[in-house]
Formats: sequence, structure tokens, C-alpha cells
Amino acid sequence: MTPDRIDHIVAAMARQVPDGAFVGVGLGTPSALVASVLATRMRGGHVLAGGAFDVDPPVDRWFAGPDATIGSTSGYVSHFDSMEWAETQTMTLQFLRPAQIDGSGNLNTSRLGPVSEPMRRFPGGLATGDVTQLLPRVVAYLVSHRLRNTPDKLPFLTGSGAASSAGGFASHGVASLVTDLGVIEWHNGTAKLTQVHPWTSIGQVIESTGFRIETEDAGPSPAPSERELAMLAEIDPNRLRDRELAR
Repeated sequence: MTPDRIDHIVAAMARQVPDGAFVGVGLGTPSALVASVLATRMRGGHVLAGGAFDVDPPVDRWFAGPDATIGSTSGYVSHFDSMEWAETQTMTLQFLRPAQIDGSGNLNTSRLGPVSEPMRRFPGGLATGDVTQLLPRVVAYLVSHRLRNTPDKLPFLTGSGAASSAGGFASHGVASLVTDLGVIEWHNGTAKLTQVHPWTSIGQVIESTGFRIETEDAGPSPAPSERELAMLAEIDPNRLRDRELAR
């Protein structure tokens, strides 16, 4: 994946973050971190990653341990507090990178094959089963949009992508999926292709997707603006985002 395409994908991810969002980011997802910081720098909001709150750029220090962020963050948050923020919907969005996702937005981050004899093990669920039901919005992303990543039916369900409403809290579930081919959004349980990256086509997206998607409203994904590119250079000068996407 070339640098210009990576920047295009990260900008597409950032545009899935609403104005003023509070985004939680896992430390195993560098491109999501860059996209989250880009979104909040462009349109306001907050980012929590690795217990550090709103660390100043460059983002490399977020992955270098607590000592690297001393003096460049407004504070640190315990895991207990961050989970409470998720449960009370103080945190409003999280990026997730599943191994597989189906046409209902359900996620598999656990395994392929039968439970007794899995063919492949993944990192596991962690809080995936809770996050999709607690946070107002979840955005999934795939670095490689292929049939094996988008099956019609998951071999193992780690987290439900469906919307939920209980006890005064409402969650959209998995709202969208950004990939190296385009953007798919879920509306009332239906997967719709809304954007296609300029280096691919609707036909290629369909051929690479194992579940059914509606395509009648699909259009080209916008290129990063000059302001977005300038901000990316400031946020991520050493191109941390390439670690996931340059494949």
C-alpha cells in the first residue's frame, strides 16, 4: 500500500468520528490512533489511549510507555476508570479491528475453526462483547478487505454488531466499516456500500465481500484535504500508520 493510499484510508477513518467525540483507542491499532487524533484535532473532542489523555503529537510516544508521555498529557486514567467511562457513555466511540466481520456487523476476534480444535487463534475478545453494546458508536476497520475477512456467516461470534437499547442507554452497535477498498455503513441492520476508494471499483468491492451489500448509493471517497495532510504530517511525522496499512 502506497503512502498516498494509506493517508486516504486514515482520512476516511477520521471522518467516521463525529464532531466532539470522545474516542477510546487500543494500543494495538496505530492507524486508528492516528485517525482519532486527526479527527479530534480537526473537529474537537478527546482521545484516550493507553491510559493517557489527549497526548500532544507526535503520536509515537503513545506507544513508548508512560515515561514518554510525561509532560505532554493532561493526565492518566486507570483501566477501571476507562471502563466506567465506557459504561456511562462518557466515551462515545471506539475503533475495533476484527479478524472477520459479517453482514450484520458481528465481529470475530477469537478463532477460526471449531472451539475444540481451532485452525487459527486471534488475540481474543477482551471487551469486544461489551464495547459494541455499551458505546454509542463503534467503527470497525480492515487493513485487507477480502472474502476470508467478510464471510456471510462467522465461524465464531466474539461481539454482536447489532444496535441495543436498555436501561436508558442506546448503542448503534457497529456503525461502519472502513477498509482498503471503501466504506460500508449499517442502516437498520442493512449493510450499504457508501464510498469506494479511487483505486478500486464497486465490482471489486462486491467480489471481495462475502456478505450481501447494497451499492446503489455508493460514491467515491474524498481525497484528504490539504489541511488533513498537513495535520497528518504533524501528528504522525514518522508514519506510525504505515505499520498496519503498508502491506
